[in-house]
Amino acid sequence: MASLHDHLQVDPECRDLAAAAVLAVAPLLEDPDPAPTVGRLEAWALELAGRMPLPWSFHSALDELNTFLFHDKGFQGDWKTYADPANAVLPQVLARKRGLPITLSILWIDLARRLGFDAVGVGLPGHFITGIRTDLGLLYFDPFNGGLPVGEEGAARLVRKATRGRVVFDPAMLEPLEHRAILARLVRNLHVRYLRDEAWEEALWTSTHLVLLRPEDPEPHRDRAFLRLHRGEVMAALEDLRTALKLGQRDPLLTEWIERLEKG
Repeated sequence: MASLHDHLQVDPECRDLAAAAVLAVAPLLEDPDPAPTVGRLEAWALELAGRMPLPWSFHSALDELNTFLFHDKGFQGDWKTYADPANAVLPQVLARKRGLPITLSILWIDLARRLGFDAVGVGLPGHFITGIRTDLGLLYFDPFNGGLPVGEEGAARLVRKATRGRVVFDPAMLEPLEHRAILARLVRNLHVRYLRDEAWEEALWTSTHLVLLRPEDPEPHRDRAFLRLHRGEVMAALEDLRTALKLGQRDPLLTEWIERLEKG
């Protein structure tokens, strides 16, 4: 059976973003094989390639991409059931034609790249968008809202709305993310939700996937330690706590917990 761990051994940079996105949430799928999803995207890209403008026009090509996804295929942001975990699962997004900003962005990026665009993901606070690298810089788009173009003022409005004014926009927020960081954000959205809902078993696998995607980040190790303690897995929890401390986790209770567990 395919797993995120195995995929990262072969494709550590997650160049195949769509395939990695399926495996990142594999426990939510009966069959986590990404091949059917990738195959459908390849077929769509072939269909879309036949609709590209001749002579070539950059903006017309982007219009065709957005028309294909958001009009012909009917994809849209899921405002009504935003918190539904299905919105984070790319195969279910393809089936339901609804998704989160980040999953619709992954879909958009995959198709754009198959058409030859240098497409990237941009993780604004509270909202995910996409970008296209050009000779003149980055152009930004919002797949959650039909692929609408986004400038700096638009990005500031998105941040203000998503965070209810708690976060002040900074142009540095428009820097593209590496693929592993995109996937970590996808999984972290679920992880935070599971912790809030006290869904401990689900939070355990999301913390493990965050450890795989961001091994240098101490927080997933810390979170997993306490989830493992909840299951009575003391030695595994102790290992995670030691790793979190080694990675620089600044929590005065961490050393206390380690000493307590070491004493038995």
